[in-house]
Amino acid sequence: MAMPENRSAYWAEPETGQAYPLSFEAYRRAREAEERPLARHLTLGAALDRQVWDRWRLAPTPEVEVLLTIRADAPPRVRRIASEVLRAIRRGRPAGDAIRQVSSRFGLRQARARACLADCLGFQMRPVRDDGAAPARARQPVAYPVDLM
Repeated sequence: MAMPENRSAYWAEPETGQAYPLSFEAYRRAREAEERPLARHLTLGAALDRQVWDRWRLAPTPEVEVLLTIRADAPPRVRRIASEVLRAIRRGRPAGDAIRQVSSRFGLRQARARACLADCLGFQMRPVRDDGAAPARARQPVAYPVDLM
């Protein structure tokens, strides 16, 4: 930074001769402009950035399928709650918001709805076939709207 013509509003740093404004706010802005840290992705280095990008781009396919199950003796009301929660999640709602919304529609406290779902829901994990084709049953959506009442 060259020394400005109005020298009374600036001071020069003794060792470097660099001119800075007398106002603290202006001085701080000038120093921050000089000492910008590198962007986070640049501090790691180009080689590491390339490695992370390649690993993300070539992410492996999952080796297992996760199937959501519901107990056969689950009450019809819990089946409806689960169905409504899954429908809301498919429409883009986060799981917590979906449970909160559905529990209020069914007249339950959120904690009670979560407890009912936790007691009746489970999951199964099974390996994916080597040929890359998923079983026909897994291609269908996990839960269809169930109207058992």
